Amino acid sequence: MGVDNMAGISNDINLVMFYSKMLFTSTILFNLVTVKKYSYMKLRNLIIFSILVLMNSCSTQLTTLPNGKQVDKRFVGTWTGSENGQQIDGMSKSWEMKRFEDGTFILDFTYTQFGESENLQETGNWWVENGKFNEFHDESGKTDVYQYEIINKNQIRFISESISVDMNTDKYEFVDTRKATNLNDGKSIENAIKVNSVAEEYEFVEKNCPNCKLINQVLTEHNGIPYDILNLEKNDGTKISFYFNIKSFYGKF
Repeated sequence: MGVDNMAGISNDINLVMFYSKMLFTSTILFNLVTVKKYSYMKLRNLIIFSILVLMNSCSTQLTTLPNGKQVDKRFVGTWTGSENGQQIDGMSKSWEMKRFEDGTFILDFTYTQFGESENLQETGNWWVENGKFNEFHDESGKTDVYQYEIINKNQIRFISESISVDMNTDKYEFVDTRKATNLNDGKSIENAIKVNSVAEEYEFVEKNCPNCKLINQVLTEHNGIPYDILNLEKNDGTKISFYFNIKSFYGKF
């Protein structure tokens, strides 16, 4: 084999190696682009999914009332809180707030100043609108508006935006903490279960007396408080009754 032939073969080998390297590099680049494209699409889909879940979660918490206003279920329940000196120097204030699903509330205040305490109760309506919490007071006929932050399911922070009473500070801020409920069994008026709707009564029965047959439902009153009594029959024929405190919604529909 001549020198020229050897040189030609060498050139062919080098050319093959060059194209092989180019093909290998192209394959790697294609795979990288594909992976990046896949990762981007995966990330984009994950973000879209998270947004949809968040939007659905927020929407499921809202209930539209007959009057067109919306309430957020996360605010419903019995809450306690306190503040010191924000309204008047030297005066502390504590409260228990009951917010109901129908958009009404009962607020029990205790004011303490100079060693003396005074109790006061207010009623009204509450709702959420444009990301703000609104609280209408029957006594004053005015509405307080708050910014709010859901800290967790048991705590909510409120910061006043416009309120109807004079305060000692520019921004009135407080935290409501959900009050722990007593573990009552509902088997007597003394241990009646507090509910916010008839549906809650039947949910309790279904959970605590599965497959029980409803005999009747009786409305009664004790010490000025209305109660529902659900009389049931178990599979073995024994009778059982559950008592429900319906003060939160009775007569409000």
